[in-house]
Amino acid sequence: MILVLIPILAMLALGFIVPSKTPLKLKSFLITLLLCFSALLGLRFFISSKWFYPEADAITHVRGQVDHLLHTPGWQKKPVLILEGSSATEFGINPELLEKKLAEKGIEVTLLKLSLPGANHFERLFMMQVFLRELGKIPRDALKQAPAILLSEVFDAYDQNPIYLFFKEANTQRSLVWLEPHNALMAWKSLKASLQENKNLTWIMLEHLLLNRFAIGIFSTLEPLSYQKKVSQFCPLQKTKGTFEYTKTKEAFEKSMTASPNAEKITIPLPGWMIYYRELYEQMGTMIHTLVFYALPVLEVQRREYQTAFAAALPPHTVMLGPASLKFMKTLLQENYWFDGVHPTAAGAPLFTEWLAEEIASHWSEIRATRWKFSDEGSIP
Repeated sequence: MILVLIPILAMLALGFIVPSKTPLKLKSFLITLLLCFSALLGLRFFISSKWFYPEADAITHVRGQVDHLLHTPGWQKKPVLILEGSSATEFGINPELLEKKLAEKGIEVTLLKLSLPGANHFERLFMMQVFLRELGKIPRDALKQAPAILLSEVFDAYDQNPIYLFFKEANTQRSLVWLEPHNALMAWKSLKASLQENKNLTWIMLEHLLLNRFAIGIFSTLEPLSYQKKVSQFCPLQKTKGTFEYTKTKEAFEKSMTASPNAEKITIPLPGWMIYYRELYEQMGTMIHTLVFYALPVLEVQRREYQTAFAAALPPHTVMLGPASLKFMKTLLQENYWFDGVHPTAAGAPLFTEWLAEEIASHWSEIRATRWKFSDEGSIP
């Protein structure tokens, strides 16, 4: 968009310059410039990000899930499970297989997966927002009655820093898409509560908000934008990462199995995380019947300790799936199952998916009976 704005503004500026007759009407030019930018911002306020960033990862993944839901016969008559998460969920859970395994246990559901590699909490919130807007009013009402059950991934890196990887991806389209005004404000509050010191935080967030509002870079490829692109296929990681030291990681994990847990040293809940989940509840609480947390199998000891601490901090009215038992983890101790200490390969993903199906099935009556509530007393919702 900036490629279009620059010549337009330049032409407007030249209109106020008449050589040798009158002085430069700077005041008039600045007023016109301000009006132009105000008009653009006003127009942007009423136009959804899906029209400016139709090929963004978050948008195309949501589009694929909406398409899957609306083309599933009778979806209104059975629960809809929505998995929100990062790469652990994206590469670890096969939604088609999960639906099949649950059906074999007599649990008929429609499975949706709103996850992306590196998706921080607020990008996931943005995906939920887009998902509900894309559905439309009638399907939203049906989703609410189905009911909708949200499964939220537990992962230490994202919980400790609610916009994890944002600074690494700064000024990329990926980092601009979800930074709509309210999301940017809440992300700023959440990050400020999470980090002890970041002098440039306010400016960086404001800069990205302005880039989002003016849709900078959408014509950078000089190619027509595709409004039909959607992503719904499960694409697992094919083999173990070349730099992953499986033997060393396995030995550390096996040693931790016999050692005393360090979960009591971890403070739960984290302040920035609480700001995010309060916002999630305020926006989605009327749409979501039940909130369920889940922690997928991991080999990295400190991540498993965080999962254990998280589970221990839950109040009685909240359901959590995992951490995986040590007995199950022993079945995963094969190198070809792991891409690294967190993500499974294509060989390991079915085991992760089957494990989650078992966890859902064993807690199903509790999940259906539990209504999502939020405590303002500092506890986990």
